[in-house]
Amino acid sequence: MVKHQPMTTPKKSARIPAPPSYSVPALEKGLDILETLAASPTPLSLVELARDLDRGTAEIFRMLVCLERRSYLQRDAVSGKYLPSLRLFELAHSHTPLKTLLDAARDPMKAVTAQLGESCHLSLLERGALLVVAREDSPETVRLTIEVGGRFDPAKTASGRLLLSSTGRTITARDETLEGVDDAVVRIGSPGSVVHAALAVSWLRSRRAARKPAAVLTVLKSAAAVIHETLGIQP
Repeated sequence: MVKHQPMTTPKKSARIPAPPSYSVPALEKGLDILETLAASPTPLSLVELARDLDRGTAEIFRMLVCLERRSYLQRDAVSGKYLPSLRLFELAHSHTPLKTLLDAARDPMKAVTAQLGESCHLSLLERGALLVVAREDSPETVRLTIEVGGRFDPAKTASGRLLLSSTGRTITARDETLEGVDDAVVRIGSPGSVVHAALAVSWLRSRRAARKPAAVLTVLKSAAAVIHETLGIQP
């Protein structure tokens, strides 16, 4: 005798609820201040901040006092204007993946500089920009260095184009932002992984001892191999 099983209605897949849109005015005000100061090339006064944020001076004064007390801001000793401290930089570098990458890249980057006599830098994609997170300066009197914390349009840099692409491990090109400069870049990690960065050397083409791109790439590839081995990852 065959028993008929009752029909069951297929369960609908559960929807992931959208994050709540709570408003936290005080927090948003503080973040607005930090972002405005970070984007400004010079320190800003209370009046200038109020103008840029379209808020009253009394409204943001207490927030500035709090941020300064918590060491996120500091004031210029002469003008009294506000500028970001290194507190956010310290917090970013305490993030495990980035800190691990920087620790693994430190000695190989020093080796690159020692072998080539040129500065090298490490960059990654962050919020749509190419962000320089580390550098090792050449010991030469005349040298080209890229500022840590510098942000660039990734489409206009060799490092950015390599990171934006899903294929290729290296790239050499004439620099689009500086006339007379050549770039050589190798990929660290891989797209979509926890570690994805670009190790690059930029050098002055006019120097008497200017390097050939192929020679620079050879040194960079060796450094990348050491970094990958230290991190225990396969590119």
